[in-house]
Amino acid sequence: MRTLEILQSTFVVPSENTPRERLVLSNLDLVAVRKHNCTIYLYKNNESAKDFFSVEVIKSALAKTLVLFYPLAGRHVIGLDGRDQIDCNTEGVLFVVARLDCTADSIQFEPMSPDIRELFFAKKPQSSSLLQMLQVTYLKCGSVVLGTSNNHILVDGRGAAHFFQTWSRIARGDLTNIVPPSFDRTPLCARSPPKISFNFPEYTTDESKKESNPKPCVLNLFKLSKEQIRHLKIQCTKHSNKTFVSTFCVVSALVWKCYCKAQGLALGSNSRLYFTADIRNRIHPPIPNYFGNGVIRLSATSEVSKITSSQIGEVAGTVKSVIDGITDEFIKSFIDYMEVMREKKISVISDISESDLRIRTILGMPIYDIDFGWGAPQLVSWERCTENRVVYLMNEPGEDAGIKVVVSLDSSTMKQFQKVFYEELKLFSDE
Repeated sequence: MRTLEILQSTFVVPSENTPRERLVLSNLDLVAVRKHNCTIYLYKNNESAKDFFSVEVIKSALAKTLVLFYPLAGRHVIGLDGRDQIDCNTEGVLFVVARLDCTADSIQFEPMSPDIRELFFAKKPQSSSLLQMLQVTYLKCGSVVLGTSNNHILVDGRGAAHFFQTWSRIARGDLTNIVPPSFDRTPLCARSPPKISFNFPEYTTDESKKESNPKPCVLNLFKLSKEQIRHLKIQCTKHSNKTFVSTFCVVSALVWKCYCKAQGLALGSNSRLYFTADIRNRIHPPIPNYFGNGVIRLSATSEVSKITSSQIGEVAGTVKSVIDGITDEFIKSFIDYMEVMREKKISVISDISESDLRIRTILGMPIYDIDFGWGAPQLVSWERCTENRVVYLMNEPGEDAGIKVVVSLDSSTMKQFQKVFYEELKLFSDE
């Protein structure tokens, strides 16, 4: 039985005056999942430093960081026009300090059980409008777990990484590479009149896809080495006309193919792979330092028989062609589509069927750069065992490291998936 002791629970506010304003959220914000994104960072105190993860240092740096990222210290509210807004009222970020009577080595961080995972996150009040919650948990061995919860309605993973990177740099005194965020939603405003040139099946509600009795799911961790990824990419270029395929495309293709086989889907049916893509550098003009939701949900679809029998390069090509189609006009059509749906009060959050799979990725994000002055995190965990048919992709630390693939499936499908996954990898390694 692990005992968590709360030592401190306060609100940290910006250290200087910040703009008092209402930030009207964009259509990309409004379509984001209404949940807090939760991430765990494990920091090991290998040198037994006495001031390791000093609360004073961390809180002082947080207050300074909130001057730049002041909307995080505000609250989610509904405007008079019924539209979601952020009231930049400087009420602050919830900051909790806790102690857990166990060592880091006694905790299974990958994959982590839901009951253990919940120990490391600040508990939000009922119907909370908080945008950012943080918990620093000191372990018996001297190590520290930083649990972060940020409200998805304000910001996506890339924006959150920008905040944490800035906070850690200020904490360690590195003020040379601070990049201020932009909160300007103007580039993401709908056109008048709206012009919708594309279809968006990922946002079409289909009541028939809802599961009446969803199966409980389990998490499993699969690791792909840099060498294995290289082999996969070679196969992609060898059996297709593609000269380059990204790590995301090739790994997504592998996982999609394995899932279709493991689930035993009817060969004549279709399967859809859902994923998101960042639009910050695809919209014109680009918005590289934008702090908000800058992603669009996409999907690749194909007949199951084609997915399971095709070379990996063909499956990866199906994913790549969808990503290549994200043009400026596509993005603006999507924003217009969301505006029309919002005005009609039509729900655009769709459920997926058992033939479909979702990929969530933070590949390429600087998650291991979050160094507060005592070294980089030894481990980062962000998956959650609450949804079936979801796959999480993230880099492992180090230049020569591979990637982690965390899969959430029902237990019977998971057993078959594991078998198929390693069979597929062996095929590529043997060629």
